[in-house]
Parts: sequence; structure tokens; C-alpha cells
Amino acid sequence: MGGHDWPRWAKTRKTMVEEKERAMGLGPQLVLETTRIGSHDVIVVTGEIDLASAPKVESAIESFSGQPVVLDLRRVEFMDSAGLKVLLNQRSRLEESGGDLRLVVGEGAVVRLLELTGVSDAFSITSTIDE
Repeated sequence: MGGHDWPRWAKTRKTMVEEKERAMGLGPQLVLETTRIGSHDVIVVTGEIDLASAPKVESAIESFSGQPVVLDLRRVEFMDSAGLKVLLNQRSRLEESGGDLRLVVGEGAVVRLLELTGVSDAFSITSTIDE
């Protein structure tokens, strides 16, 4: 027993460094790419959607009005309630202007968040852009 037996809840050094970097604005970057596929505008999101990055996602979606917008979240590794709030608010805004917000999600954090919070039925959700 040469090492420490840390409790399960103890944070690792890596986790603490990541939290400090995120608080300082140095954490994982959010990348947004906008493209057009067929008749749909597609915003591809890569990275994490949290309190710091959610406004960037909101701005990207707000640039569209009165048309369908596809938000590809398959490369999102983490999303918290700030990201969920943006999705819900922008869905309502787009619907009021005659458009809609469609989500493309894979197996991961985003689909789990949508299902656990009970809002998955509020969105048109697919696993590919083609659907």
C-alpha cells in the first residue's frame, strides 16, 4: 500500500486543472462552422457548450430567421444547462418566425441531457444530417 487510496469523489489533478482553465477562459475551445446542405443551413458545433461558450452558439443561431436551421451537435463533448437554455430559446424564436431548429445528435452527452431533462420531444432530433 505505497500509494494513496483516494475516495471516489476526489477530483483528479487533471480535472482541477481543466476547471481552473475553464474559469480563466483557457479551457476547451468551441468551434462553430456554418454551411449549407441542400435547402438547410447547418451549424456544426465542436467542443463544449457551457456558460462561457453558450452565447457563441446563441449568436450563430440568431443569425437565421424564418427558415429551418440544423444544429449538428455530434462533436459536442459536454453541454450544461446554459446550452440547453439556448437551444430551447432559439427553438421558440425560430418557430415564431416560421422556421424551426433541428438537432443532429449522436450517442453521448447531448442526447443524454435532452432525455434526462425531458425536452427531447420538443425538438426534431436525428442522428444524421440527411434524415
